[in-house]
Amino acid sequence: MTHTTEGTPPKGDKRRVRQSANRAVYERDALYRVLDAATIGHVAFVHEGWPQSIPTAIARLDDHLYLHGSRSSRLYKAMAAGERVCVSVCLVDALVKARSAMHCSMNYRSAVVFGCGTPVFGDEKVALLDRFTEHLIPGTADDYRPHLNKELKATELVRIPLDETSAKIRTGDPIDDDEDIDLPHWAGIIPINTVAGQPVNAANLPETVQPGAALLEALLRY
Repeated sequence: MTHTTEGTPPKGDKRRVRQSANRAVYERDALYRVLDAATIGHVAFVHEGWPQSIPTAIARLDDHLYLHGSRSSRLYKAMAAGERVCVSVCLVDALVKARSAMHCSMNYRSAVVFGCGTPVFGDEKVALLDRFTEHLIPGTADDYRPHLNKELKATELVRIPLDETSAKIRTGDPIDDDEDIDLPHWAGIIPINTVAGQPVNAANLPETVQPGAALLEALLRY
């Protein structure tokens, strides 16, 4: 799949995709679609001179990427202090088998976000944490007790503007060498799908409490 070069950052810009640049995507709507399909991002930063990469839950809400976790963790201490980070996500849609191992590949959607985090406080923090949870587990917004003050105090919510980003997408068939096309080896796509299963009650849940209708409806769209 080849994408348009509209909005391509200039040479030397950290956002510019260099390897397989024909698969680069810089349009914001395409970036949003990739981020909205992801629940985990890998956050890269430097801590005490060493590179770190930590997986954490993410949610794209409006024009920012949000991450939340323990205020005592080194990752969230770094982000709350305004350290520069790079958040990456990758969704694998298929394994791509070619006629040669060299040309085997994957169909994927990936995105990279560069920026500095800003902590969120007060009533805005509560509202965004609720939206964050609804993004991760749709259809459950009305099925929680209120946040406890000690929980809010222990949780850091950080937002990163989506101003410096890029995405990269591969779709389609394997790309074999012309001289290999007639070889007697199977070539094609093996789809990989992530689906939500039937909810399983917690062991200590009373039998009278069942998943809400909104959750069950949302899982059908997962």
